[in-house]
Amino acid sequence: MSNTLVPNGKACNFGFRSNAGDYGITDGAGLLSGMLLQSADQESGADVEDVRALQGDKQARNWYDLHDKAMLRFVVSAAGGQAAARAATTRAPWSPGNFVVITQCQSQPDMVASNWEVQAGTKIVGDITKSAEITIMLEKRPAITGPQGA
Repeated sequence: MSNTLVPNGKACNFGFRSNAGDYGITDGAGLLSGMLLQSADQESGADVEDVRALQGDKQARNWYDLHDKAMLRFVVSAAGGQAAARAATTRAPWSPGNFVVITQCQSQPDMVASNWEVQAGTKIVGDITKSAEITIMLEKRPAITGPQGA
């Protein structure tokens, strides 16, 4: 029996498509290489000011600080066996303030960007009956594109 997906009915975007063995997503530094993408949540964010009339009814809205947020969840894997997979089970590359350059994501093209900033909250979850997973929180803001210069 093959593990090939057999889609029937109406076409839909199911799961994550791999491109050349990238397991669904590729980053510029190769930190995600070998990790098995399990879920990706992406949402829009913004702040808003409501302008009210004398009786409190909203009359206008001013939207500002538009940005994107994302959460990526991976099962930790690595070429080279169990020892390599255990060594890859680290939060080190995902410290708050680090940047991630996502160069390819076939199933969610909006994830492709050079200025995803790692947020606080990166975590590793392990369980006696399942594989270790890393969850990474990201934000992308138009004016924050990399570290500040000296």
